[in-house]
Amino acid sequence: MLLVFTFTDNNEAAKFEQIYNKYKNLLYHKAWEILHDQMAAEDAVSETMIRVYRNMEKIGDPDSPQSASFLVTIAKNVALTLLKRSKSAPAPLPEDEDESYEPEDPLDLEAEVLDAISEEKLCLIIGKLDEEARNIFVLKYAHDLSHKEIARQLGTTENNVTVRLHRTRKRLAAMVREEGSFAV
Repeated sequence: MLLVFTFTDNNEAAKFEQIYNKYKNLLYHKAWEILHDQMAAEDAVSETMIRVYRNMEKIGDPDSPQSASFLVTIAKNVALTLLKRSKSAPAPLPEDEDESYEPEDPLDLEAEVLDAISEEKLCLIIGKLDEEARNIFVLKYAHDLSHKEIARQLGTTENNVTVRLHRTRKRLAAMVREEGSFAV
């Protein structure tokens, strides 16, 4: 998944960066205490920072004890959610069966493109979309909004958003193929 954070000004971006640099190790250790798994703890820190981005207005001074407490609480809740999901997830396939597994959709365009294209090239291609398509795409994939939330923001129907996203993904796939941008 590609995430693009957009900030209202440079101060907000600097504040986010300061929070990340100051608290990333603390958040990782809190997640590790709960999950006892390096990759899961890293995922928890990433999800925590996404939630921090969405709640930047709730953080005053990044150096305050209240901010640290707020961040640790978010990390703890994210880690507990990941732990709960991992306990309820189905058991993985045995190794010999796993090799023969094929996804239901053999052309998973999103995964194929994101695996093969650099973020910079993807941003350039997205920039070539018309404004309406670009806005819907960014709201969906950068801000992780539901179709319902996007429809509300743009004053359209949820069905219209679904159709536009489908068309935009197809258009992006064609643009990527045309430019031969599958080289990273």
